[in-house]
Amino acid sequence: MQDSRPLSIGQEALWFLYRMAPDSPAYNVQGALRIRAHLDDDRLRQALRAVVDRHDVLRSTIAETAAGPRRLVGPPNTVALAVRDVPEAGAEELVKWVREFGEAPFDLSGRGTCRALLLRRAPDDVVLVVATHHIVTDATSQWLLLQDLLDAYTAPEEAQLPPLRRGYDDYVAAEQRTLSGPRREQLRSFWAEFCGAAPAGELPMDRPRPQVRALFDGATCELRVPDRLVPRLRHTAQQTGVTTFALLLGVFQSFIHRYSGEPGFLVGCPTTTRTGPGMRQVVGYLVNTLTLPAHFGPATTFAGAAAAAQRHVLAAMKHGAYPYALLAGESRYTSRNPPARIAFTMVAPSRLEPLLQLVTEAAATGGEAEYRGLPLSLVDVPQMEGQFDISVEMRQSESALTAVFRYATDLFDEETVRQFLDHYVELLAAAVEDPNALVAGTSLLDDAELGALLALGTADD
Repeated sequence: MQDSRPLSIGQEALWFLYRMAPDSPAYNVQGALRIRAHLDDDRLRQALRAVVDRHDVLRSTIAETAAGPRRLVGPPNTVALAVRDVPEAGAEELVKWVREFGEAPFDLSGRGTCRALLLRRAPDDVVLVVATHHIVTDATSQWLLLQDLLDAYTAPEEAQLPPLRRGYDDYVAAEQRTLSGPRREQLRSFWAEFCGAAPAGELPMDRPRPQVRALFDGATCELRVPDRLVPRLRHTAQQTGVTTFALLLGVFQSFIHRYSGEPGFLVGCPTTTRTGPGMRQVVGYLVNTLTLPAHFGPATTFAGAAAAAQRHVLAAMKHGAYPYALLAGESRYTSRNPPARIAFTMVAPSRLEPLLQLVTEAAATGGEAEYRGLPLSLVDVPQMEGQFDISVEMRQSESALTAVFRYATDLFDEETVRQFLDHYVELLAAAVEDPNALVAGTSLLDDAELGALLALGTADD
């Protein structure tokens, strides 16, 4: 008989979304590394088994019971490694294989939540892919999973991965304790006052919003922020007394205000919930979306918007134990007006995440990294598209900053999102040039766009 475990509130929400659109890849998470070394299939299978044994969420299925959805834990051999020979496949073909593997629907009640693939282009040139459903991992977990897998593969045969001090069930139990006590009402009251009556922030859409977004279809556009601008952004943030993230967020909120004209609105900010000792190495769905208000008036400056963003982030993080799924009320899955339609976050690897830090920096410079004697590089494919109207991820390394806009294709065209990207970077440049400039007084049009509009205004009838 399988071991039955409770779900977290966030997992329950993802289970609901999965049942709405079981074939959608919007909540599939994957990581892929190209490794230019020989990998032994049997040894890799043993390493995978060790990792799956270490993190029981990876060998889970989800089942409906009389008490609601539950997580059923299976044996370590539940997750198999598929091996596929793709001799002399080019880089584009490898990306195609990786993307197809990652986007294949999960059968959460049947085959499970995790799968692995080894693409062998040549004896010493392979791509290792691990795909999971978001219900058991997050972005950090995905890199922990890959790191554990490489650690287990390269370790001496008699060595074992060190035991975890805590597991995902500890997180679920802590959440249940919080929400069953007086802290729940304190948190609910904070968020009700913090968000107030502000609407979810929106950007002008190419098509009307459907009554129900049942497919979660999405796509991705990205733009590398000009390298010359990156150190100036960090310097401006330091000079104005905020973090780089707060500056990026404040300017993004300014961007939404300029496009929408709304003086007040909400933006989602996904953040980790890996708090407390022993949680850093746990694989699981350990993320919550903080809903941040933004307020603009005629006198708001970029520096003022960034300072407000920082205050709101700090206040929200102190109350981050209240799940985003509860913000719509106790009947949380029936609302058609989510607290946030647009999300903004930043990925900035630290020394505590060595594999992620190495491959992120290598990707920014176009080179390879080396981890435990294995030369490797990132195989970056679009993923987790269509969850929000637009979800922005700022990818930061030591040498680069890239803005990644994932968007719902039933609402936006690619051309529109690329224009959003351009205008956001232009506002970043304006904020760096003069942090005390008025948000309302900064043009969103570059010289070419302004010239085109002026030409329209003077054209012959």
